[in-house]
Amino acid sequence: MGGLFGGFVNAGIVAGAALALVPLVIHILNRRRHKPMRWAAMRFVQAAHKRTRRRVRMENWLLLLLRMSAIALLALVIARPFTGNDSPLAGITETRRDLVVILDGSASTGWREGVETVFERGVVRARELLRGLSGPRGDRALVVLAGGYPRTSPWATPEQATGLLDTFQPTEESLDLASALAEAIDAAERESSVGARGALEVRLLTDLQRRSFLPSQAADGKQPLSEALDRLKELGVRVLVEDISTAASQPQNLALASVQPSTRVLGPQMPADLRVEVRNFGPETKNGVRVALEVDGERRPAQIVDVPARGRAEAVFTVSFARAGEHTLVARVEDGDKLPLDNTRAHVISVPPPARVLLVDGAPGAVIDEDEVGYLRAVLEPPLDDGGWIGSAAPFEPRTIPPEDLGTAAGDPAAYDVIWLANVESLPAPEVDRLEAWVASGGALVVSLGDRVDAASWNARAWRADGTGLLPAEIGSRVAVRSRSDTWQRVKSFAVDHPALEFFADERFQPLLTEIPVYEFFATRLVPGAKALATLDDDASSALLIERAYDRGRVFLWTSTIDPAWTRLPQSPATLVPFVHELLRYARSSEAAPRNVPVGTALAAEVAAFPRAVTLVRPDGTKRTIDGEPQGLAGNRWKLPIVTGRDVEASGLYRIETEGAGSLAFALEIDPFEGDLDRLSLDELGGVHPALVAVRLEGSSKSSSDADAAPRRGELWRPIAALCLAFLVLESLWGAWIGRRRRVRA
Repeated sequence: MGGLFGGFVNAGIVAGAALALVPLVIHILNRRRHKPMRWAAMRFVQAAHKRTRRRVRMENWLLLLLRMSAIALLALVIARPFTGNDSPLAGITETRRDLVVILDGSASTGWREGVETVFERGVVRARELLRGLSGPRGDRALVVLAGGYPRTSPWATPEQATGLLDTFQPTEESLDLASALAEAIDAAERESSVGARGALEVRLLTDLQRRSFLPSQAADGKQPLSEALDRLKELGVRVLVEDISTAASQPQNLALASVQPSTRVLGPQMPADLRVEVRNFGPETKNGVRVALEVDGERRPAQIVDVPARGRAEAVFTVSFARAGEHTLVARVEDGDKLPLDNTRAHVISVPPPARVLLVDGAPGAVIDEDEVGYLRAVLEPPLDDGGWIGSAAPFEPRTIPPEDLGTAAGDPAAYDVIWLANVESLPAPEVDRLEAWVASGGALVVSLGDRVDAASWNARAWRADGTGLLPAEIGSRVAVRSRSDTWQRVKSFAVDHPALEFFADERFQPLLTEIPVYEFFATRLVPGAKALATLDDDASSALLIERAYDRGRVFLWTSTIDPAWTRLPQSPATLVPFVHELLRYARSSEAAPRNVPVGTALAAEVAAFPRAVTLVRPDGTKRTIDGEPQGLAGNRWKLPIVTGRDVEASGLYRIETEGAGSLAFALEIDPFEGDLDRLSLDELGGVHPALVAVRLEGSSKSSSDADAAPRRGELWRPIAALCLAFLVLESLWGAWIGRRRRVRA
């Protein structure tokens, strides 16, 4: 049977053919058992029986064979056997097609060619393929809209699949071809499980964007394209690839790649440079490109840039934000091209308010050189030449208190973003508990040590071996150099990519940190999860700056002093100023969900008050109430319900509005390289993978090579059903004839 049939659609029902033995079993069980008894007239009966026994036996066996064959054939009909073109039964099969149509719906298919886009051409071609199927014959279709993830319909009739095409819209995502092919792999594996290896027909309608077929590696844990194609090859399935674009191999296209500040925005009323990057993915230089920028809906004067072929250019806009908080940027290339989607790009920027810094002075002095936090105060609030102070534009708002005021209203942690404890001897247990709760809710604590620090008291109240305490390390013994005149420690290594120290990563500025002498410090033992951001060059590679995350907040430990008692750091303004500024800016930054994310990314956010009536405002101005309940967090913060799915599939500015907690802006951005329309040729496609087969079309008609490439699977259930019916008819006629003849003889 394996040589005649290629497999069965319902392979499990083939076992039903064994029911053909039921008539035989019934016949055997019903055979009469008798004991011979001789009597005089028996010899006449035996003589007559001998004359008819052979004919009766043949008639009964033929009747039994017809019944058994009918049952076996009925089981085969239900199992739906099929075969390929090489089978001797191929001439009597009925061809049935299972077609998977993968339609490229990535952002690049929005390229307009004349009056229609590449995507619209793909829809037309998909309809042509579906029209070639026959619903009455049993043909089925699986239609997949491929983008960042596959939108897949269930297996459907050709008519149903054609109706689904009318609901498809192009996405603004990059094509993840591997995930789209995974749908074909699932279908092929089901076919293979019933013996229909290689019988599935897979069509990929795409613009052949090079980056979709030649990705360097899979991202975000997704399956690499090569693995998906290898699996299809193992299953004997080829992907017939059709080029639905008529564009040149490298079409001319401009795209906005990014719009963002060139450096960190320090605060309101401080100038910031906003850079808008324009990329030219075409083979020709574009001169006189107009780039416009809107800040909070207010248009700024456009700038003109020249963009070299396959190159980039930047337009720089200098802006001062009047207030702290979020601001929206929308950049546009005003020279329209055939892919308008990537000519506009949005971005959300957060301008921080002045950081509220509480300086707890554990060793106050009469003059700045003797004051533990005097240097910090001078760095955070420097006097101007005219004797005044930086006003509302200052990035920091410092306040100094003695340790005993921590338990008062002046030392309430909730009123500050960062608290710096400088050479504080110890803290009462209630204050440690308050600080633990404050840091856990998102606060930032910096602890610098000194000669007044009682290490045993700090360890007893703020350190735990399992890491649940507030300190990022156990404070050990005090370490000092033998002689300050000829011996000191320096920074041996530091985390060059850490935001608090990246200023010193530049080779020009590294010596400002690595050459500062350190004469005394405390040895430490880090708790699990803590990280030494800077270490010294002593034999033990002792930690100088330690960080750890404490729930939603951060804790830093500086193992030396912040005044000149133990280190020359305060006496080097070129080191102290950027170190303190960058450390405090990083410390006060929150781990809030990003506001600028790729298209399709779920939107998550937190607010500082209970939100009511949460509403999503899409880029086109339409609104939708967000379902779900806010989730309470520490520090009287609330996590909003996550927005996902079709609500985040378009690029542009989004806004989540609430009653009682204000509104939040988000920018969803397309992949800037989606505008790189560099295309593979059909000849190059053959070298990508053997499972990809290029199909060359003339107009909208398939070529002969197209027809030859498509796999076919012929089913035999109709001929077998006819044969089963014939056997049933023969069985009925034969049984009636035997019964009539025997009655006449009787």
